[in-house]
Amino acid sequence: MLELLFLLLPVAAAYGWFMGRNSVTHKELKGRASITRNLSSGLNFLLTDQEDKAIEQLLELLDIEAATIETYLALANLFRRKGDWDKAIRIHEKLHQLKLPKPQAQQIQFELAKDYFSAGLYDRAEKLLVNLVKSPVLGEAALKQLFSIFIATHEWHKVKQYSAVVNSTESSSLRIAQANMQIEALKQQPEQSTEPLLELASRYPAAVRPKYELAKRALAEQHTALAKSALLYIVEHRPQWSADILPLLQQCALTDEEWYQLLSQLANKQHNISAVVLLASWLAQHGSATAAEQFLLDKLKQQPSIRLFQKLLQIRQQQSAPAAEALSSVEELVNAYLDKKSLYSCRNCGFKTRKHYWLCPSCQQWETVEPISGIDGR
Repeated sequence: MLELLFLLLPVAAAYGWFMGRNSVTHKELKGRASITRNLSSGLNFLLTDQEDKAIEQLLELLDIEAATIETYLALANLFRRKGDWDKAIRIHEKLHQLKLPKPQAQQIQFELAKDYFSAGLYDRAEKLLVNLVKSPVLGEAALKQLFSIFIATHEWHKVKQYSAVVNSTESSSLRIAQANMQIEALKQQPEQSTEPLLELASRYPAAVRPKYELAKRALAEQHTALAKSALLYIVEHRPQWSADILPLLQQCALTDEEWYQLLSQLANKQHNISAVVLLASWLAQHGSATAAEQFLLDKLKQQPSIRLFQKLLQIRQQQSAPAAEALSSVEELVNAYLDKKSLYSCRNCGFKTRKHYWLCPSCQQWETVEPISGIDGR
């Protein structure tokens, strides 16, 4: 009898394991069926434009199934693009409460910060982004989003605390933004001096504005050598800015030879319209109107330009009174045409304007609004 009992024990154990597995499988199937019902119900609400009910239904699934995070992120981003920031915030806040791996949790945190920014909740967005600026993956994007907050709130002084982090990145756009925003902070101070501008110009050589502002301050204080050095650096490294830089250089007491060499290089190597116009004026003054006219005709054949044509009309009118009378009406038409044309264009988004902006009003990028080139350009 005892031997029979020992023989039946393995059978009983196997039966218990089999029944237990069937019970677990049954619970799993029941749970999956519940998820499927909730998901189907949520999608049905979405299809029938009942978005609030759809969100409630789909958010319930997060407590059961957290493996579909990417689906929820896509849905929240869709709501944000549509301008439904409150719905995006609700989804991202629910995701933010889950215990997830660090990279996934940080991505959700960043998305939630963008929701808050879009909704105008800048303080909440800033708190989330501050914790992400040192992230090896999201640090650069978090800094850019933080800078967008400081631009929106005009809290320019806050950017200085991120100087070290910005300099550790390889982003030139972040460095240019850092330089420009520190200059905005300097403008709010009652005392103005060249020292902070000198420091910024040295620390951020890729940025145009520090040297531009330094040159203007130096000219105001009659430090022409300092202004000349800063402006020549801009012309050498960013010749597309020559239209705005050359008028300032004319105040820097360059010799005739220096001025001629500079204009010749910009006109012949960079094909800068403003330099060609100024060089034609120099030739008319130091040589002859005929030489200036021939120079403009040669340039017009190589590079059609309304502004070069305008300058040619002016020189021909100066040569004789009959020419002035015949060409005055043509010059008026050309002037009227140019008065309506944009002077600057954003190389990033294409925004056009007659007024210069250091920060593009359209794409919110620093130093992308530059003098226009082409047939109407300068």
